[in-house]
Amino acid sequence: MSIRLFEAAKHAELYAKFRPKYGQDVFDAILNFCKKGKCDFEQAVDVGCGSGQSTVPLSKVFKRVIGSDISAKQIENAPREIKNLEYHVGPAEDLSFLSNSSTDLVTIAQAIHWVDTERFYSEVTRVLKPGGGLVVYGYGLNVLDNKTANNEIHQFYSETIGEKYWDEKRKFVEQHYSSFSLPFPGWYRKDDLKIRVEWTVEEYLGYVSSWSGFTKYLKHNPDSDELQKLILRFKELYTVDGTERKMKIEFPVFMLMGYKPQ
Repeated sequence: MSIRLFEAAKHAELYAKFRPKYGQDVFDAILNFCKKGKCDFEQAVDVGCGSGQSTVPLSKVFKRVIGSDISAKQIENAPREIKNLEYHVGPAEDLSFLSNSSTDLVTIAQAIHWVDTERFYSEVTRVLKPGGGLVVYGYGLNVLDNKTANNEIHQFYSETIGEKYWDEKRKFVEQHYSSFSLPFPGWYRKDDLKIRVEWTVEEYLGYVSSWSGFTKYLKHNPDSDELQKLILRFKELYTVDGTERKMKIEFPVFMLMGYKPQ
């Protein structure tokens, strides 16, 4: 079953506010993938949609889009004003709200490592139209433009939080889903895209505070001031001539793409 790590109300709010959004080039890659397959652009389903970062862009090209997530709290933070976009609460392994061969595209972003892939892929195969597509994608560990800051955040990631607080499945994201495969012949990878953002120190550390590993760390260390120390340290590193500049940050994007046989 899907692992439930992002359901607390506060964590869901942080996730919606601070998580990076995929660039247009990622959705252009998905669009081009769909055009090369047999896609009618009638219906797309984004599984593990969270607060909608990877769901909303699909509504611009598909007549109907459904975002599905196991966490009702996450979905509460998703946009509601888009007419052709709706949401469903439930695990990735149960797509029984969809009929057989009803869907042109299924996407799952930054979530496949939490689900039972055998059951999920069985459901995806059932609901996709022949020639329809499955895109599994995510983003890896960020790289900062300041070498000292980059070293310090990776030390915080691997030592302060470390294996004690990161779920063991986090390693799959670190490995860019290199051990995953899709259930369709001829599937392929795309690894040449990046998310590029410019954030203030507060925005970046807000993102860090949304990490599931940090949330678990705080439960065991409620009086910790490690994040506050990082804020002060990063403000020092990113202040030049008395002015704090924005941080330039890159996240590597990895995509697995395949079509259901016709």
